[in-house]
Amino acid sequence: MRYTLFSTPILSSALRVISRVMLKIIRWRVIGALPEGQRKYVLIVAPHTSNWDFILFIFAVSVLRLQPSVLIKSTLFVGPLGWFLRYCGAIPVNRTQANSLVDYIAGIYAEREEFVLIITPEGTRSANPNWKRGFHHVARKAEVPVLVVYVDSAIRTIGIEGLMEPSDDADADIRKLKQFYDSKSGLKPKNYGS
Repeated sequence: MRYTLFSTPILSSALRVISRVMLKIIRWRVIGALPEGQRKYVLIVAPHTSNWDFILFIFAVSVLRLQPSVLIKSTLFVGPLGWFLRYCGAIPVNRTQANSLVDYIAGIYAEREEFVLIITPEGTRSANPNWKRGFHHVARKAEVPVLVVYVDSAIRTIGIEGLMEPSDDADADIRKLKQFYDSKSGLKPKNYGS
């Protein structure tokens, strides 16, 4: 078994307790539940409008007992930082090889019994109405559903909306997702582009 920050015995339990306490202190909550019996999916989360989203992500992932992976540009994987990023579940990616990246990630889904990849479809913390389609391509290629998760600062909630089966029409799926996310408020609402 490959240990990460979220699966290391004792440390993950301590992190879970700290996360629950911190969420209470900052008056945020996590609502909804991970899909039962579903061990592989792409998890998308939006609006992604602030660097502080990462802290909320750590708290929510810990509370939910999720062991996710995230894609991070390979140039950051240097020395101790590279080790730490891998320990947090990060996968280094070369952004110039987008087509082979989808195949590579689909291969990971095929190899593992359990794999959850977290992707922010906006692809940036700045307002971006042109969402990246990578999450959709990966889900289709790996034949896994998409778990829709949101951040809503207006009600201080990180919520799990549910699973979506990606269709063969990525544009239609993204329009539907944007309609849902348009009602949510990121930590910095001006940084969200519908």
